[in-house]
Amino acid sequence: MARTGQLLGLVSATAAMVLVGALPAMAAPPSNDVITGATAITAIPFSETVNTTEATTDAEDAAINTNCGAPATNGSVWYTIEGRDVPAYLVDVAQSDFTAGVIVATGTPGNLSLVTCGPQAVAFQPVVGETYYLMAFSDNPDVVGGQLTIEVTEAELPPTVSMTVNDVGRVNPRTGTATVSGTYECIGTAEFTVVQGQLQQEQRGGVQVSGSFDVPDLACGGKFKWSAEVTPESGKFKPGLAATIALVAGCNRLGCNIYQTLEVVRLRSGR
Repeated sequence: MARTGQLLGLVSATAAMVLVGALPAMAAPPSNDVITGATAITAIPFSETVNTTEATTDAEDAAINTNCGAPATNGSVWYTIEGRDVPAYLVDVAQSDFTAGVIVATGTPGNLSLVTCGPQAVAFQPVVGETYYLMAFSDNPDVVGGQLTIEVTEAELPPTVSMTVNDVGRVNPRTGTATVSGTYECIGTAEFTVVQGQLQQEQRGGVQVSGSFDVPDLACGGKFKWSAEVTPESGKFKPGLAATIALVAGCNRLGCNIYQTLEVVRLRSGR
């Protein structure tokens, strides 16, 4: 009986050891959980994936988020990068398995100044020699973190744009719809380019006829022609003088460049 008890005790102890050994190890916070442990980015392009499920949020996060207004800064991790002679840096966390955001700041720990912030990706123009702090985080109040994928690459400035409006347009005498046209120039790389504007005509008796136009999905990388039909919001356009306020915008992740012009157009009868 004693031997049986000893055997049962040995089996129980062995089972306990197996169970203890089978317990998964607790994940530790990443080394760059706090700003003083920020990972230095020394080469561009930079990319890594890090588990942020055990990352924390602290007073440093809350302070810099005051001027950003993200819904949350859960599971934040920090990076630093020095400004170089490049057009811009792009910080992209869109490939993470949770909704992530980025805050970019300058200064020193405990005394940071916001440069830019946003969900998924942000871009900024660096000052050579300036140290930038990058904070990546979960912006969902109900999600601490997950598999954060962060990429930092060089980015191009928004393209330069300009445009002209031809001084002669057309008006369909039956429908009252006008056609205006011109050229635009877009130098650089754009995620989208658009021409927009409004045509206004003062007619007899003080009658005002106007309509807007929008020409989206335009090419960038040279000089091109554009043309737009303008449907009046009320009444009809007629042959004669009209004024157009038009603009071209070329945009990328860093922002938009816009060129606007005010021109007088003579509308002639025709289709």
